Amino acid sequence: MAKKMKHDFLDCVKQMPPLRHSSLNGEFDIAKSEAAIWISNQPEVMQKIFDMARYHGVIEYDSKTEKWQGVDYEHD
Repeated sequence: MAKKMKHDFLDCVKQMPPLRHSSLNGEFDIAKSEAAIWISNQPEVMQKIFDMARYHGVIEYDSKTEKWQGVDYEHD
């Protein structure tokens, strides 16, 4: 049976102030969503996403460079 993910990291989002999610003309761009930007800047959310990426093996730590990178990153 798959392990159920806890969603405690989203508790901080309960305090989000009123923010727009689409522009006044109704066009949608997630990169310009005030709500999405606010959520993505919450430390608890950033930490959970980072931990998930590490756990699922999509990022890895290079001890030589002391940096994290995507597993499919191609070096120059």
